[in-house]
Amino acid sequence: MSTENLQFIPKLIDTVCIRAGEGPNVQVALGTIQRIAALRAYSTYGNCRDWMEKLSTAYVVALATRSADQLLMQHIQNDINDHLSIACRDCRNASIGLSLIRERLFPTLKLFREHANTLIHHLDDPVHQGIADVNIEGVFDYCHHLFQENIEALFGVIPSPHGKFSFVRCKACGKKPAQQSAQQSAGSGLAL
Repeated sequence: MSTENLQFIPKLIDTVCIRAGEGPNVQVALGTIQRIAALRAYSTYGNCRDWMEKLSTAYVVALATRSADQLLMQHIQNDINDHLSIACRDCRNASIGLSLIRERLFPTLKLFREHANTLIHHLDDPVHQGIADVNIEGVFDYCHHLFQENIEALFGVIPSPHGKFSFVRCKACGKKPAQQSAQQSAGSGLAL
């Protein structure tokens, strides 16, 4: 079995998840629990004894990072929806779904997330054998990109969503009479 894709050194992540806020307050980044799990595994990767331990470590990094990513996207979706009030869940997902938010506000994160998904699905399926086609370093790049390069987003500073989303009716709402549909989407004109 080829393990060449396990031979790399992860980039340093030196950001913190707790910092001083206004006055006596403290700011805590979103996904702190997931970050702790991810970074504990991330930092031990170089000390792993064999390919199995490295693979297990990569799996933990992938799961914890993906979980923090999901939490961030849900937080952003809720924040955007607070301003828009899209009542229908399906219309909300079509207009400001988690994958749309990731794609439009964090395109590099979306690309790196695919490496984590590939690793997780590959290891969860007992039919798959070998890991030569899995980009393990990409999983660590995903973790680095979220927790180092996008740390401000985890503290609530997100890229501007203006002009990146439009209101999309789901199939059910699209079939409703125009007047009823207009009333439901009032205030949902996605002027973003």
